[in-house]
Amino acid sequence: MLTRATEQAPESVAHAVYLSALMPASDVPAFAYARMPENAGALAQSCVRADPAAIGALRLDLASGDAAYRRQLLDAFYGDVDPAVAEAAVGLLTPDAPIGIALGTTTLTRGGWGSVPRTYITCARDMAVRPALQKKLISDATVAFPDNPTAVAALDSSHSPFLSMPGQVADLVAELG
Repeated sequence: MLTRATEQAPESVAHAVYLSALMPASDVPAFAYARMPENAGALAQSCVRADPAAIGALRLDLASGDAAYRRQLLDAFYGDVDPAVAEAAVGLLTPDAPIGIALGTTTLTRGGWGSVPRTYITCARDMAVRPALQKKLISDATVAFPDNPTAVAALDSSHSPFLSMPGQVADLVAELG
């Protein structure tokens, strides 16, 4: 979503910051990254309950009583988060995330997304967007727009450092101005 918004209104974005998030390349749907070899071992995809193409959503069973499923859901998104905080965070998720935006593509241009400074914050223990995929996203963006390379910052965290180490995340973002 940040990529598309930045392409459409680059003057509205001073600095794009991706926190272990999908940063799709030009004309590649975000949904395609879930199945790329660089995302092997990710736990998030197997948490999806139902065929997204058939129901138009990424469905999570947030009320599941299946202990193994619940553990996988927590490990996928909140691996290093305090268990009580992780459970509370699950309670804030929506069971059906619309898939339409993840299936769409955006053509990135030098005057749009390619003109905006960007930083990608990697999360070394992310089980939703695996580190190899994070590296691919960064590399693809820098190759596409070499005059505006992607800056990189790193955290030793799971997918949700805003919950496990909020002070460090805030400090990183504040440093970007």
